[in-house]
Amino acid sequence: MPLSRKKQRFDQAVRLNDELVNRLEQMNGKPYPAYRDLEGCWKYPSSLLFIDHVQNDPYAPPSRLRLRIEHATAKFPSSLYSTRHLWCSIYPISAAADNYLTRIVSVFSTETSKSSNWHGTKGGDLSIDKPGQQVLERSSITLDQESFNILFTYGFPAQGGTILGDKAAETFRTTIPRLISNLLYETQNKEELKAFIESIEDQEYHRQKIKESGLVAFVANGAVLPRASGASDKPMKGDHLVKFHSPKDLEHVFTLPNRGEIRGIGIPAGITLIAGGGFHGKSTLLNALAYGCYNHVPGDGRDFVVTSSDCVAVRGDDGRSIGSVDISPFISNLPGGTLTTSFSTTNASGSTSMAAGVMEALELGADLLLFDEDTCATNFLIRDRRMQRLISSDPITPLIFKVRAMFKDHGCSSILVIGGCGDYCDVADLVLEMRDYSCYNITENARRIAVEIPSGVPEFEARTFGVIPQRQLHPSSIPVNVKTSARGLTAIQLGEETVNLFALVQLAHESQTRAILNAFRRIRASTDSKVVLNGILSQLQEMMDRGGLNALTEEGHFDGFLARPRLLELGMAVNRIRSAVFEG
Repeated sequence: MPLSRKKQRFDQAVRLNDELVNRLEQMNGKPYPAYRDLEGCWKYPSSLLFIDHVQNDPYAPPSRLRLRIEHATAKFPSSLYSTRHLWCSIYPISAAADNYLTRIVSVFSTETSKSSNWHGTKGGDLSIDKPGQQVLERSSITLDQESFNILFTYGFPAQGGTILGDKAAETFRTTIPRLISNLLYETQNKEELKAFIESIEDQEYHRQKIKESGLVAFVANGAVLPRASGASDKPMKGDHLVKFHSPKDLEHVFTLPNRGEIRGIGIPAGITLIAGGGFHGKSTLLNALAYGCYNHVPGDGRDFVVTSSDCVAVRGDDGRSIGSVDISPFISNLPGGTLTTSFSTTNASGSTSMAAGVMEALELGADLLLFDEDTCATNFLIRDRRMQRLISSDPITPLIFKVRAMFKDHGCSSILVIGGCGDYCDVADLVLEMRDYSCYNITENARRIAVEIPSGVPEFEARTFGVIPQRQLHPSSIPVNVKTSARGLTAIQLGEETVNLFALVQLAHESQTRAILNAFRRIRASTDSKVVLNGILSQLQEMMDRGGLNALTEEGHFDGFLARPRLLELGMAVNRIRSAVFEG
């Protein structure tokens, strides 16, 4: 069988960059598809440039390019792209260097675009995946023992459908060499790079140490928890800012490998209640804890707000689909005899969505759940003595009666923001008050009030939680053989079906959503008729561990706009595919 045209191009000998520039100048004024003849490998003096895919027309998604720079040329110390400590084995330390360099290229591409004086043309921009405040494993720049690869896009310039070869030639004559120079170790701010990587090492080390200490979360003294605005994840600044400080009796001290001593509040495993008046910082603290499963860039303010890597924020998700989830620990005896040991619906209520969310999180291995009353179904959280007497046939066993059993039987802790129901004082091991954005330990006062004003909680508290079944998924039920796309951070389009990820509040970057879509395709490619959900997710994790994020893409394809999701978000996303078929 003859090779495809693209395969033939890539099988040709490596060509020199001077030829690339000359060919672009000769293409000036030709129809846009002529750009496709440039696909292949081009050699620069200090690197290789791969033009993997050229867009079909100026209005299509931009072309995909790769730079490969040998370490012998870049001269980065090997300590920056290899794991240096056994405690880092679960997190590739090279991801810190990858992220730092991705930020260098992101700034470079932005400045290059601003300085361009091209007007009236389409294309010409060089783009790389722009990182956020979290340091995620990415496909934009990857380091290995021999070289590192930079994946980016470029819009080949045109006027209408006509090639602007001289404009493109200028990019490959001057911009690409400048980009290569910006990626050499000698051009880096070495102290800043070292500080960036050491901060990520410290955060990862700290996450392991708090677990060994019996804690599920830690917030450093001096942490900046509020964000600049609802549209910005950067830290708030200003004279009115109140930084976090631990109550003295809850302060823990750790010694980190690079930073040295760090002090802050340690939240132990168990049940923690965060109380306080409205607008005093309760939800701000909980939101910071939710993102504490990730490492953050130095100076974010939350760079030493560290939680378990397996924490899940649970919220109501009305209208979602649920597939064969055992919600019987919370809901039973539904009208009409509907089974709750293998519950399915295409239109969940607030309470059934929360019951399913908790059970799915436990199935996926969560060891810490976060709840904010503002985003939860009230009847799932609580039912007081008066409502129990008024309504005798409620099928819901609220969380307050199960939360301690969940910790005792399955080792899953809970942190809850509750400002309107004091009954949780009966089940909390630790009660914090946020007052004027400052944190106070009011546990003893809460226990005293619980004795003075009794509730019905002790009478109805469950002794056991219930089992957590491992469900099986039918991979063939995932419809990725249709047109698919990731739509921003919170949605994936599978043909006519929209997978709504709005309730997955710990997704930090839209490139994670793109990776989830690719993972859907990998799951769909399974030849097994049924797979245990956790089993197939573990296989995907092993693929990413071995081959990076591009192990999720089709063979021979490269995508520089992927960021690694946690398996928790990936599993929760699969659970929200309406057409997916599960067996309990």
